[in-house]
Amino acid sequence: MKVFILIIILMLVFQKGHSREEGLLDDPVRYSHSDLGGVGLLQVPTARHAPDGDFHVNFSHVSPYNRTSISAQVLSWLEGTVRYTAITNRKYSNDEEFSGDQSYKDRGFDVKVRLSQESKLIPEVSLAMHDFAGTGLFSTEYILGSKRFFNWDFTLGLAWGNGGARGGIKNPFTLISNRFKDRNAETGEGGDVSFGNYFSGEEVSVVGGVEYAPSGSDWVLKVEFDGNDYQSEGLDNNFNQVYPINVGAGYRINDLFSVQLGLERGDTVMAGIQLGMNFGSEEALMPKFDKKPESILQKSPDLRSVKDVLSLDEEAFGLRDRLLKEKVNMSALKSTDTEVTIYAKQSKYRDQAEAVGRVTRVLINELPSTLSSVRYINQEANLNTNQVVVYTGPFEKAVVNDSQVGFESSFMKKGNAPIGYEEGVNKLVEYPSFDWRIRPVFSPSFGAPEAFVIYQLWVKLAADIQFNDNWSLNNVMGIDVLNNYDELEVVSESVLPHVRSDVAKYAEEGSTGIKRMQSDYIWKPSKTTFARISGGLFESMYGGVGGELLYRSVSNRLAMGIDANYVKQRDYNQLFEFRDYTVVTGHLSVYYDMPISNTLAKVSAGRYLAGDVGTTIDLSRKFKTGVVMGGWTTFTDVSSEDFGEGSFDKGIYIKFPLDLFFVESRKESLTASWRPITRDGGQKLIMGNQLYSLISN
Repeated sequence: MKVFILIIILMLVFQKGHSREEGLLDDPVRYSHSDLGGVGLLQVPTARHAPDGDFHVNFSHVSPYNRTSISAQVLSWLEGTVRYTAITNRKYSNDEEFSGDQSYKDRGFDVKVRLSQESKLIPEVSLAMHDFAGTGLFSTEYILGSKRFFNWDFTLGLAWGNGGARGGIKNPFTLISNRFKDRNAETGEGGDVSFGNYFSGEEVSVVGGVEYAPSGSDWVLKVEFDGNDYQSEGLDNNFNQVYPINVGAGYRINDLFSVQLGLERGDTVMAGIQLGMNFGSEEALMPKFDKKPESILQKSPDLRSVKDVLSLDEEAFGLRDRLLKEKVNMSALKSTDTEVTIYAKQSKYRDQAEAVGRVTRVLINELPSTLSSVRYINQEANLNTNQVVVYTGPFEKAVVNDSQVGFESSFMKKGNAPIGYEEGVNKLVEYPSFDWRIRPVFSPSFGAPEAFVIYQLWVKLAADIQFNDNWSLNNVMGIDVLNNYDELEVVSESVLPHVRSDVAKYAEEGSTGIKRMQSDYIWKPSKTTFARISGGLFESMYGGVGGELLYRSVSNRLAMGIDANYVKQRDYNQLFEFRDYTVVTGHLSVYYDMPISNTLAKVSAGRYLAGDVGTTIDLSRKFKTGVVMGGWTTFTDVSSEDFGEGSFDKGIYIKFPLDLFFVESRKESLTASWRPITRDGGQKLIMGNQLYSLISN
C-alpha cells in the first residue's frame, strides 16, 4: 500500500497545472479498457461507462492468461462483456493426446450496471460482476465508486470472490445473513448462474486506483491496488505476487486502435491492444458517395391530370425504368387526377425515408403539376408491409435541392398498407419471375475442443422464383471452398435427442449441400395480420411443413405471432435424404418495440426441437448506425444435468449493416451470433421468411 501511495504522489507532483477557472467536470471523461475487457484500470474495473453504443474488441496478455473479449455499452447505464481466456500453462483437458497443443479455454460473461451518476460531490457508482454466468473460474463481484478531479480519475471499491481473494475486510453482507459467509470455490461446467455465490465469502478486499489523462494527449497512465493475491486461482494455478500494485500506460493510436502496456504483480509484463468504434454515432459510418438525389425542377405549370398521363403503358413503364435507377423496383401503380400510388420494393437504402424521398423527387419531376400526393406502398417478398403518403406541396417547400429529407409529419403520413393490390392498379410484373445472387461466406465458430477456431469458406448461391403474387420458392446452395472440419472429433453424448449437437457431422458430411429449399405462400388476411404457409427444406438440419400468423399494426408497438411446424431431421449430407427423428415444434411470441433506446423485447413460449417446453427471452437494441446488438436466454423443462455443459441455452448476436463498411448505401446486413456451446435443449427451428423480420426489413 505504501508503494501505491508513493506512485500517486509522484504522479500528482509531475502533473500540469490547471487554472482556477477549470471545473472538476468540465471536460468529457477519458476512458480506457482493462485487461479483462470493459472500462477499467488493469485488473480492476472502474465505475465508469463508455459512451452509449461503444463497441470494443480487446486482446491482452499477462502470463499465463491470454484474453480475447468483446465489450459493448448496450445501454447508457449497462455494459456487457463476453470473454475467452486461454490459460497457457494448462492443457485443454486431462487427456493430453486429445488436447494436443491447445491450452485450457475459459468462457465468461461480465456485466456492469451504473447505480448513480457523478456530480461535483458524489462519485459515479457501479456494480460489476465478472464471470457471473461462466465456469466461475474468475467469478468476482465489485461495488465501485469513481470520482474525477481535473485530469485525475480516482476509483475505490470492494471486491468479492477471485478479484478480492486477498481479503482483509469482513464481508459486510454477513451482518445481514450468515448465508453470505460461505462461497463455493468449485468451478462449474459453465453457464450456471450461481446466485448463492454472489457477494459471498468471509472476507472481501479493497480495490482501487487512479488514471491520469493529460489534457490534449492520447496517453493515459494507470496505477491500481489489486485485490487478488493469486493464491486461490482455479485449476490449482497459484503463482507468486511480488507487489499488489499494478502500473500501466495506454496510448490511443487513432479513433479505432489503442495499445496498453503495464507491469502487474511486480514482475509480470502485460500487453494489450483494443479495436473499437461507437455504433451509437453515425460518424462510425463510412462516408457515402451515392448518386445525389434529383433536384426538383422548376417547370411550367402542366394542368393535365396524373391519371391521363399514366394511362399510357409507355409512360408507366418509363416511370418504372426511372425508379430502377434509384434502386426502387415498382411492381404496380395506380393514379387519380391528383395522386399516384406505387407498389415497390427498394433494395439500396437502410432507411426507408431515403428511398421514399428519392421516389417523390422523381415523380414530382416526371408528372404534371396537378400531382398533390404520392402514396408509397412498401413491399417485401411481394407482401405490402406499410404505406407512406407524401404531400408534394409541403415536401417541395421542405426540400433544399440536393439535400436528403427524412420522414417529417409536416408533409407525410405513415399507416398500414392495403391487403393486396387494389382494384384498378396497373401491374407491371409478369410471372414467373426469377432472381439469383452469389457471394462468398466465411463461417467461423470459436471454442471447440479440437481447435479454438473451426471455420469454413464457402460460396452461397441463392435463386428465387416468384410464381404469383403470393407463392414463391427460395433456394440456397452452399459450395465448399476451404474448411478445417477434419479436425472435429468429439461425438455428442447428449441424453436428449441430438437435434443440434451433431453439428460436427452436418458440417463435415454436408460441407457442400442444400442449405434451404423453401416454398412459401404468404398473404394478408387483413391490413394488420400476416400469414405464411411453408414447406420444403427449411434449414441445414430440418425440413417439413409449417405455418405462421402475425398481428402487427404500424401504430402499435405491440405485435403477436404464433407458428407451428412438423419437421423431420435431414441427413448429414444436407441433400434430400432424411433421418428418422420427427417433432412438432412451435411458439406463441409477443414482440414489444420499447419507446426508449430503440429496444425490442421478444418473448416466445412453446415446444422446442427436442420436445422440451419452455420460454425464450430475446432483447435487442438498434443503434443510429443500423447495428443491432442483442442476446437471448432459454429456459425449458430440461434439467441442467440433462442439458449438460452450459446448463441452459443462451447467446448474443450482432447484426452489422453493410452500410457500415461501404462508401455506397447498402440495405443488406450480416449477422454474427455466439453461444458458449451448442447443446440440444431449448433449440428452435431456423425458418426462412419469418414474418416479423420480413415486414420489419
